[in-house]
Amino acid sequence: MMEGINKCSNGHLYRKDLESCPFCSSDNTENMKDSNEVMPNENLKTDIVLKFKSFTTKILDKIKNTSFEEGSFFSFLKNKTFYFHFTIASVICLLFFYFLLLFLNTYTLNSEEFELKDYQGLSVDEIKSEFENNDLVFEIMDSIYTDSVPKGTVYSQQPSSGTFVKEGRKIYLTINCNSSQKFSIPDVYNKSEREAKIQLKSYFKVESVYSVQYSDIYSVVTKMQVANKEVVPGQMLIEGTTISLYFGSGRGTSKIIVPNLVGYSKDQALFVLEENKLRLGEIISEGEIIDTSSAIVINQRPLWESRLQSGDMVDIIIKQSVDSIDISDTTTIQ
Repeated sequence: MMEGINKCSNGHLYRKDLESCPFCSSDNTENMKDSNEVMPNENLKTDIVLKFKSFTTKILDKIKNTSFEEGSFFSFLKNKTFYFHFTIASVICLLFFYFLLLFLNTYTLNSEEFELKDYQGLSVDEIKSEFENNDLVFEIMDSIYTDSVPKGTVYSQQPSSGTFVKEGRKIYLTINCNSSQKFSIPDVYNKSEREAKIQLKSYFKVESVYSVQYSDIYSVVTKMQVANKEVVPGQMLIEGTTISLYFGSGRGTSKIIVPNLVGYSKDQALFVLEENKLRLGEIISEGEIIDTSSAIVINQRPLWESRLQSGDMVDIIIKQSVDSIDISDTTTIQ
């Protein structure tokens, strides 16, 4: 349809140059929209209706033409036995799904959740009683040493408190150990008081016992005791135990040949002296020392191959950089 088409109140279409609708003589007219906007929608509706009618007609024709005679594919639809078996199978399926839902509700404890309590600070015996009442299971996942909760009680739990769980849920617990943590006693024999305390104070309390001949320069640790019983390096003690350190000259009666320290670094020289039951004495610097760990020993006192008692000290002279060292040229330091 083109522009200039009117539509009356009854839906009739007629030319615009006519005063009234020629079909019903109605003067109540309205201008039609552009045919490009109206016609596509009307044609689409018409096509859908026609296609639906065609589809339903074909289906009905196929049903009419279907043969229910004996031996045909759909002949079972006339058999009463089929409907009996179909009804029995339907009832069995319904009962199966009904009992399956009952089983799943019971197995998964559907809608039977409860809020998990905070078990921190409870002992293992209290946990057992609490869990039996709520049909829960617990497993000790880890143990720690802490002062935040009493010993032998729960430190943390997983899942955390406030979580909603079902009966039978396993709860993982971290327990604070009943006994305090133990640590090995380091070897501080023949060490100065300062060195010994630095090594021991990390885990133990230290009490110093001085001999009559005690010297803050020459005396070293000669014995360790706990509650008047001697202990030795490597022995395990509870953290915080008080260790009594006994100091003496550290000198033995046997003679030790002084090792040659020339050419070693300070740390290497210290290690060699300790291996020979001797102590490092005064460290004398020659020239500017930027880094003592990389400085080299160029002389020592007393000289190597001298004889000393165990516990005696050996002084060393160090230098930052050394081009060449003539060991045979070393002389006694005055």
